[in-house]
Amino acid sequence: MGEAASASAGQAQFSQLQVTVQSAKITASSGLLASKPDTFAEVSVDGQPPRKTDVSKKTSTPKWEEDFTLLVTPYSKIEIKVFSQNTIRAPTLIGSNTIELHAILLENHGKLSHTGKVFEVTHEGKGKTGDVNLEFHGMEVNMTRFPRRNISRNSQAQANGQVPSSGSGSHSSSTHGNSRNRTRNTRGPAPPVPPPPNRALGSNPQGAGSPAASAANPNRRAVIGTTSPPSYPSGGNTTAPTPTSQQNGVVPNATSGSGAAGVASSTPSAGGPTPVGPPPGTPPVDQEPSNEPLPPGWEMRTDGHSRPYYVDHNTRTTTWERPQALPPGWERRVDPRGRVYYVDHNTRTTTWQRPNIDMVNNYQQWQEWRNNRSIALEQLQNRFLFPNPAQVTQENDPLGPLPEGWEKRVDANSRVYFVNHKNRTTQWEDPRTQGIVQEDPLPEGWEMRYTAEGVRYFVDHKTKSTTFQDPRGGPSKGPKGAFGVPIQYERSFRWKLGQFRYLCSSNALSGHVKITVSRDNLFEDSFAQIMRLQPYDLRRRLYIIFKGEEGLDYGGVAREWFFHLSHDVLNPMYCLFEYASHSNYSLQINAASNVNPDHLVYFRFIGRFIAMALYHGKFIDSGFTLPFYKRMLNKKLHLTDIETIDPEFFNSLTWIQDNNIDECGLELFFSADFEVLGKIEQHDLKEGGADIRVTEENKEEYINLMTNWRFQRGVEDQTKAFLDGFSEVVPLQWLQYFDERELELMLCGMQEVDVDDWERNTIYRHYQRNSKQVVWFWKFVREIDNEKRTRLMQFVTGTCRLPVGGFAELMGSNGPQRFCIEKVGKETWLPRSHTCFNRLDLPPYRTYEQLVEKLTMAIEETEGFGQE
Repeated sequence: MGEAASASAGQAQFSQLQVTVQSAKITASSGLLASKPDTFAEVSVDGQPPRKTDVSKKTSTPKWEEDFTLLVTPYSKIEIKVFSQNTIRAPTLIGSNTIELHAILLENHGKLSHTGKVFEVTHEGKGKTGDVNLEFHGMEVNMTRFPRRNISRNSQAQANGQVPSSGSGSHSSSTHGNSRNRTRNTRGPAPPVPPPPNRALGSNPQGAGSPAASAANPNRRAVIGTTSPPSYPSGGNTTAPTPTSQQNGVVPNATSGSGAAGVASSTPSAGGPTPVGPPPGTPPVDQEPSNEPLPPGWEMRTDGHSRPYYVDHNTRTTTWERPQALPPGWERRVDPRGRVYYVDHNTRTTTWQRPNIDMVNNYQQWQEWRNNRSIALEQLQNRFLFPNPAQVTQENDPLGPLPEGWEKRVDANSRVYFVNHKNRTTQWEDPRTQGIVQEDPLPEGWEMRYTAEGVRYFVDHKTKSTTFQDPRGGPSKGPKGAFGVPIQYERSFRWKLGQFRYLCSSNALSGHVKITVSRDNLFEDSFAQIMRLQPYDLRRRLYIIFKGEEGLDYGGVAREWFFHLSHDVLNPMYCLFEYASHSNYSLQINAASNVNPDHLVYFRFIGRFIAMALYHGKFIDSGFTLPFYKRMLNKKLHLTDIETIDPEFFNSLTWIQDNNIDECGLELFFSADFEVLGKIEQHDLKEGGADIRVTEENKEEYINLMTNWRFQRGVEDQTKAFLDGFSEVVPLQWLQYFDERELELMLCGMQEVDVDDWERNTIYRHYQRNSKQVVWFWKFVREIDNEKRTRLMQFVTGTCRLPVGGFAELMGSNGPQRFCIEKVGKETWLPRSHTCFNRLDLPPYRTYEQLVEKLTMAIEETEGFGQE
């Protein structure tokens, strides 16, 4: 593929060139480059997307030795750039250089074979910043066909083998002599350009195609095109052998000077090839006059019998057929064995046959006929005798259209499923109703289906029977839970988790994805590799490798990688996240993260990473605030959600809610001020809010708008980038089964709760340690499993994870705050919690069964803080 295809100077075609980026020497020594940089190089051709090398760590003399195969023309411009990789910021440009390939080809006579050169790289305002060593290999062109761009049009035509249509022989000879001299100065001896047809006839009285001409030079080979003329009749006085068709008319390259002349010239004295044809009077086949110009590099001549033939100076071949230009999108190439083939860039196919307009049109008509036939067959398959009720049109669907990127399909068993083309996943649940229909889960082994008329029925796979009766029963019926509580009050977290794991396993991809990182640059290496991969590849089995450490990853290495990387990416020191408050160490997005210009890219990366943790069932080191999880679940935020992250803001809004605004005389408007990095910005809660005053009638709207704004202020773009990265790996619809506490439990996991340590570090108000309600409470805690203990701890303290020191180091709004049980309310009340103070309000229940029922209902069924 090293020989460039024939083309005119203005129509140079592509060739493959191998560029090896060997090494570089960085001489800059100021600014960010004062220390040794982490460098990589980019190579691009004619503005195409660049190709990158690996990063060479901590050196000013990087060595890459990386090969890139580029598609170039002799007039291409190759741009080389050297960058310094940064941990947080975007890569810094060290220097660049634009290389003219034509000048390098002229310097090396059109042949690049392991040609090495050193190029300076410069930076605007800094001058020279270093040198880059490149090596070029695998390209060979005839530079006589590719002159400089600034030469005249006539010189270009003559260099391509085209001769003037009129003029004397002396003028033509002089012109070609100048062309040969120019070629000799740039590359060396080249095949002479053939003279015009009138000179050929004058210098060969016997005729270019006569047997005498062939006998005068026995070393010459007759060369014809793909269509050979008929041979002489056997009864003729003058005989000649029947011409043999060469492959595409290609003549082997001659090494001697006479051989080179014999290919290009048309006279015996010049040693040129002539087509062997029929005797005088036999016209060649298909010679209709045409006024279309010949393609570049072609010439029409006439032999001794006045028969026109055509010379291709690009391939040094002749043919009887008048050549036609290649159709748009086609390219002529030569393989390593010298055989000519043609590439169709429209359909990405190759063929040995030279294409023409008629052949392309016929193929397009056949394609149209085939497509129409497929449509007809599809319409035939859609015919029916009785309408199929399963086929519900989009217009008649009561749920409305599907979300963007979703499609509804039916499998071979007539079961409807849904395809998410954005994430390349499938699921049985309708995304329009997923998580909205709050029904209790079916018992184990049961499945819900619908008849053709849309009637719901249930399948018991254990007994292989069906029924129209709901096996879950009514609100007051059905089996009891472990503590006598109806199942309707018990959330089956295991069932929800099983549904999520089923979605993950059914959309898993085969194979594994390998991520190689070093412990010293864990954040940087993980970011580069995860963002380089396609999102769906992150659903493959993970194979984590720590550089310099031997070991096989059967899950333990990946678990350690998730733990350490989550500690790094969620570190508030990077200014991407911050603690919710001075006493709440849950994380929320930092509104000042835009000090890093690439912060949105990092939030997208963190979104992918968190989704990977959920998808692969791994835990992270620290979690987010519960309102952040509610944002992920697209749930409405309430005023009580602010209490755990901003108590002062919560108290202000609570005071407005509890008091009459009109009587207090406060001048409140539907706008709020927000300070970021010392800059105060005013935000209207609704259009024209700065001029709308808050009154007793509209204060509820004000509180709702202020609550939503409190969680969105300054973090809209960051939250969107995080959710975009998350949904690329795990669709957000898959999380609609869970609430915010369950989502935190899935992401952060639970730990074994030491009940004795819990009881030792608990204080009481209006209760004594030996009160029967307290005794019943600890009996209840010891009887439930660890999952429910974690939910109880999450209900009271707001988190499912304990400090390192256990319950003795629980933190409250005012510093260390131990777990507290206080006697509050009546026996008909539900227990309440105050997460800011780690306090449980436990009413004085009369029986143990009543305490179990009320406490279980409060843990499982309440949403928000402090609600009864």
